[in-house]
Amino acid sequence: MLSCADETVRGKAKTLPFLKPDAVDHHILSILEHNGRATNREIAESVGVSEGTVRNRIERLIRDDVLRIVGVTNPARLGLNTAAVISISGELARITEIAEQIAEADGVVYVGYTTGNADIIALAFFPSNDDLTDFMTKTLAGIQGILKAETNIILKPVRSMFPASPMSVISRGPSPVVSKA
Repeated sequence: MLSCADETVRGKAKTLPFLKPDAVDHHILSILEHNGRATNREIAESVGVSEGTVRNRIERLIRDDVLRIVGVTNPARLGLNTAAVISISGELARITEIAEQIAEADGVVYVGYTTGNADIIALAFFPSNDDLTDFMTKTLAGIQGILKAETNIILKPVRSMFPASPMSVISRGPSPVVSKA
C-alpha cells in the first residue's frame, strides 16, 4: 500500500480518485463565486473549518476539474454592449468543424452542441448591433456547412457573473464571506 506522500509509482504520477463535492466544498465554491479573491482565512471563518482544510479542498477541487480560478471580465464595462445567443444548424458531417471555427471567432465566449432545433449554440459579445451584423454576415457566412443561424439578442441580463449594480448583490442577502472590520 502506498502512503499519501508517495507521489509516483514506477515513474508514473499517482492518480487520486475523484471525490464528489460535499456540503463544505459547495460552501467554499459559493464563497469563491461571490468573491474569487477571498482568502483561505476568510473562507475558513465563514465555513467553520481550518485554513488548511480550505487550502486542501481548493487544491482538490482544482485537481478534479471542479473549480478553475480565473479572472472574469465584465463585458459591459469593456464596451461589449450587445450580447447574443446564436443557434446554428449545419450539415451533420461538418458539425464539429463548424463548432471549432465558431469557437475561434472574436467575441465568442461559449460554444456547445445541442439537441432540438439547432445543432450548435453560441454565446457572443460585441460592441454594437453593427458588429453582430458583421459577425453574422461575414464570419458565420464564411463558414462552410452552416445551413441556418438564428440570433437572439439579450436585452437585459437577469443574473450574470456581474450584477447590474452593487445593490443587487446586497438585495439577495449578505455575502457568505465574513467582512473585514
